[in-house]
Amino acid sequence: MQSLPTGYRALVLGASGAIGGALAELRAEHLAASFAVNAIGPALALAHFAPALARGERSLCAVLSAKVGSIGDNRLGGWYSYRASKAALNMLLKTAAIEMARTHPQAVLAALHPGTVDSALSAPFRGAQIGRPAADAARDLLAVLDGLRPEDSGGFWAYDGQRLPW
Repeated sequence: MQSLPTGYRALVLGASGAIGGALAELRAEHLAASFAVNAIGPALALAHFAPALARGERSLCAVLSAKVGSIGDNRLGGWYSYRASKAALNMLLKTAAIEMARTHPQAVLAALHPGTVDSALSAPFRGAQIGRPAADAARDLLAVLDGLRPEDSGGFWAYDGQRLPW
């Protein structure tokens, strides 16, 4: 395998998948698929690319999470596979931030919640009515990242800059 160049100043990783439903609908294959797409894939990409971030200056690595992955904010239940996979992603990001701080003290690793975006993923949940354009979500997330500092590394942030609970 060819080694990566180093000194990257920004990296954004994202994935998504089926949402899932009620407890009675929970299936092993749905859990496995959600974890593969939303936690395992981004974690492997993070393991591969994060060490290539710039060491001596502020650098960024963000993963696209979802507010439904917040254990502390779960008031509706449901969506087991998706929620659990995004919660796992959040834990992986938090743990990586602790480790990366040892070798990349200026790095900021962040989990980001883009809000409801008008997309194929949100369509079954009235995404076209309640969602917003992807370009708006991207702009807002970049603004959040722009405001984060190394002491914020390992945090979970909404598109409006609000710190979200784990």
